[in-house]
Amino acid sequence: MPRRAIAIALIVTQAVLGLSGCVSVKATGTRTVPGPGGGVSVQVFADDDARRAKKPGPSGVLGELDRREGREWMPVFRSLDPTWAVAGLPAGRYRLRVPARLDEAGNVVRIDEKAAELKVQEGQVTEAEIVLKHVNTGAVVVGVVAVVIAAVLLHEWLKDHDLPEPPRPPEDLLEAIVWVSVELHPSPGWNGPADRKPPMVTSHFPAERALVAARRPRIVVAFSEPLQAGELEPAGVTVLAEKGGLVPGLLSYDQERWWVVWQPQADLPGDDTIHVTVAADAVEDLAGNEMESPVSFAFATAR
Repeated sequence: MPRRAIAIALIVTQAVLGLSGCVSVKATGTRTVPGPGGGVSVQVFADDDARRAKKPGPSGVLGELDRREGREWMPVFRSLDPTWAVAGLPAGRYRLRVPARLDEAGNVVRIDEKAAELKVQEGQVTEAEIVLKHVNTGAVVVGVVAVVIAAVLLHEWLKDHDLPEPPRPPEDLLEAIVWVSVELHPSPGWNGPADRKPPMVTSHFPAERALVAARRPRIVVAFSEPLQAGELEPAGVTVLAEKGGLVPGLLSYDQERWWVVWQPQADLPGDDTIHVTVAADAVEDLAGNEMESPVSFAFATAR
């Protein structure tokens, strides 16, 4: 094979391998929303097939929404859910990022960060999607056949992304929308006297009804705004196994991500259902507001 052909083959193969597993973040459209301000709705897809099938997932992928304030990007909202929406946002420039995910044990795994700028307008929700993986590397093999397959895959990938057919968010997505104050402060968090909104749980890990194989998974509860680390109630999170009873653990606050994290002091009982309850007075936001009501969810452990 001529050197030029070999070089082209290597370039094409490397290009396809580079696209594999590549995270993409992009806006896909807008829709109207009642109430003051605008909003953003997000769906996470494992790959292009899941996107075309309109099947969001998995959970545990950290999506972060920032607002442009002067020369800085200020955090506005975070979620670990595969579908989430936030409204009550002032019109302006925003940025959607995907800096990390959680593994099966709840540990933070950083990924190659991708981001997209979004424009939020009054009375409009900007729709966006995150695709975690594109080309299947299993289809790429070494040799001339691999180059042909890689070229076809590359062509199909480019064709798919030049003429996308983005799915519509589920009709009930906006029913679960999280409303934030339109009086956002040009500094991290909501620490002014205008903040009367209670902190809200935006997502959690493990997800509701998830099956967890890890014996000592970190339980992560994500909030809608920064919390006062010194006001975290050690007994504010209760973990109860249906067969094994109360499970002892340690509670901490991840200030960077607005997460309350519970870590078991021993292995969770296997083949059991675990109920997690976050008490209403477990946390306070920077203005001293507590949650309006407790939050509970449950997951199962493997044998």
